[in-house]
Amino acid sequence: MTAVRLSELAAALNLEREGAIDPVITGAAGIEAAGPGQITFVDSPRFLRHLGASRAAAVIVRPGVECPLPCLRAADPHSVFAAVLARFAMPRERVFPPGVHATALVDPTAVLGVGVAVGPYSVIGGSARLGDGCALGSHVVIGPDVVIGPRATLYAHVTVREGVEIGAEVILHAGAVVGSDGFGYRQGAAGLVKIPQIGRVVLEDGVEVGANACIDRAQTDVTRVGAGTKLDNLVQIGHNVTVGRHCAVSAQCGISGSSQLGDGVVLGGQVGVADHITVGDGAKVAAQSGLDRDLPAGAVVFGSPAVERRRAYRLVALTHRLPELFARLRRLEAAIGVEDASRDPEDPE
Repeated sequence: MTAVRLSELAAALNLEREGAIDPVITGAAGIEAAGPGQITFVDSPRFLRHLGASRAAAVIVRPGVECPLPCLRAADPHSVFAAVLARFAMPRERVFPPGVHATALVDPTAVLGVGVAVGPYSVIGGSARLGDGCALGSHVVIGPDVVIGPRATLYAHVTVREGVEIGAEVILHAGAVVGSDGFGYRQGAAGLVKIPQIGRVVLEDGVEVGANACIDRAQTDVTRVGAGTKLDNLVQIGHNVTVGRHCAVSAQCGISGSSQLGDGVVLGGQVGVADHITVGDGAKVAAQSGLDRDLPAGAVVFGSPAVERRRAYRLVALTHRLPELFARLRRLEAAIGVEDASRDPEDPE
């Protein structure tokens, strides 16, 4: 977006503006980094101390907050800041020039909707269907019989294998692979024998998949990611998994085959979910936890194996005290003349 007056932003976002100056806004930045011409925001009391020293041109704050800078008043400054960022984002047509690039290979049986953009060296397989306004970056591979809904965005080097169905306004970031074979084998006389994976993947409307994430096709039936769910970079979704609507799955999580996540589930970074696990609606799992059993709706857990959060914190605290507790135990045993049979004879203590 080109430069804009703060008053113009206020009018466009239907917000109250304060300050004697109506600065020109040329960009946006966080409160500690913002400089001349940039708008920032403060959404938490702990960042209010930065306002006095800020070089920003303007700031978005809550009603009632004392502000030395020209400002916009909003009940949810972070959400308003997100809307401002969208206005300054690089135009879609700059990232995805309209039309089919001369180096792209499009099967004659494929059907492309109105206003589709296909980048250099991309490949679209037989009978694939792309909805209106879809955008494909460079080196994207779309397999045969893939269906992609309107306004989906696929960045460079995305691979969507045969028979996958992608809903409207889905975003696949660079290097994501959707529809790779599930990890299915059986033990044979000569070693592991591959089990054919003949199912498919369905990504419902509004799903976003991070860079280099992988979503495996089902062995049979469907691997499904529900509408509005967001998967971070390097997430692995196994075969026949169902992820509910509006879930948030952080980087490097792995969800094993046939597990089911309800709606609104949140997984922190590097969470591992064993196969055939059911996680209830709204459950939250802290980073680096391991799930080896079902979770009820609304549960909040931590640890590996994961347990109720407060209990997990107590266990961690006790674990840090183990050396001290063992030392006390040895002193007590020595005092009453009991030999510690488990003690390492090379341990100097």
